[in-house]
Amino acid sequence: MSAPGNYSPASIARYFSRVTSVAALQLLWRLATGGLALLTALLVSVNLGLPTQGVVATSMSVVIGLSVLTGSGFMHAAAFLSARRPDEAGTLGRQTALVTLGTGTVVGVLAALIGPRVAPTLPVLWWHIALALPFIQLAQLCLGLQQGLGRSRAYVAIYVTQPVAAFVLAVIGSLLAAASEQPSDWAGPIITAPFILQGLLSAFGLLRLPRRAEDDEVRTVLSYTARIYPSAVAHYLSYRLDLILVSALLGSRAAGLYSLALNGVDAVARVGQTAATVLFRRFSEADLRRGVALARRSAIYAGALSLIAGVLLAALISLLGDLGSDIQVLGRLMFILSVGGGAISAWTVLAAYLAANDRLAAAARVNIVLLALSLSCYVLLIPIIGVYGGAIGTSVGLAAAGWLGYREVGRVRSEPGGDSLAALLRNPFGK
Repeated sequence: MSAPGNYSPASIARYFSRVTSVAALQLLWRLATGGLALLTALLVSVNLGLPTQGVVATSMSVVIGLSVLTGSGFMHAAAFLSARRPDEAGTLGRQTALVTLGTGTVVGVLAALIGPRVAPTLPVLWWHIALALPFIQLAQLCLGLQQGLGRSRAYVAIYVTQPVAAFVLAVIGSLLAAASEQPSDWAGPIITAPFILQGLLSAFGLLRLPRRAEDDEVRTVLSYTARIYPSAVAHYLSYRLDLILVSALLGSRAAGLYSLALNGVDAVARVGQTAATVLFRRFSEADLRRGVALARRSAIYAGALSLIAGVLLAALISLLGDLGSDIQVLGRLMFILSVGGGAISAWTVLAAYLAANDRLAAAARVNIVLLALSLSCYVLLIPIIGVYGGAIGTSVGLAAAGWLGYREVGRVRSEPGGDSLAALLRNPFGK
């Protein structure tokens, strides 16, 4: 399937009509799971209490952060390599799975032992994090493999397992327990059980991939992982450090409320995630002129759709503002974060293009600026204006990332070759 040569809105529309079934499936399930995650957070907040939601959301942010710090890039490396060598995906997955499981187990146990001493005020269930982390690592690896292979159904099956299981547990917990100002015992199962199920399903899918035992893929995966590591870590910290700081400085109740707004952002950002997943293989195959035009146009469309959806969601929440002060605060947070939702959707598409074409230093430049700008806003504003400071910092940083990413993709036309780790370390912010 060839991408159109003339990148007018009409030709882009005709191109996307050829991949309607794949894109529609991805978007449908991503939007559904985004809505399901938001509904899960609401169920926990209302029926089990905001402190419980604060513990769940903060623990989830920490465990995903540890996943990024531990094995950031494995998913991206799997997608990058399996897209180019699909017949070696089984060997790639099996060999790399041993590394991800081992590092996840070690880091999880260390975090459970050290975390309570380093951050005693952070409302986190450390041993539940230790249990979940290896399964998260395995699931992320397998998602990357399926993305690179273009297997939409397998990708969706793994992707939806965690949010669906979390929703089911939230419903059961809501029926069996009552809201309280103390975190509920249901917080632990809601955190760990969905990731365990997702990891087990991923292992089943991994075993079904063909194996070529004579190939050694681990070294290549680790090389790619090392080069994308600074970018992925910076991106995650900028996007979730706000919740961790809100939780540490303002408590689990404020974190619970703030996490509801972030769930709204995650829901609308599924548009960009869908476009990035569906187009990743096309990005890796297209020539520079066509690929750059496709990436930029797709980012604009995805960002605009996410921004509109975020504003509409915020307006809907604001209409319910007379139900209580918490709802009013949530509506204001959603309005502020709608900018961030649109920006991260656009940046996700642009970052996928850069990753697919081995332009990892370019992505790192953007994410390092994103982290520095967001963190500065968090430190300055959260102590002064509370949760609104976190929302402002997130939106400002992501808006800057979207703009810089658009420029970086445009520079690909005139720059030869892929980025290297040496070039990134010598000159991380470009010439």
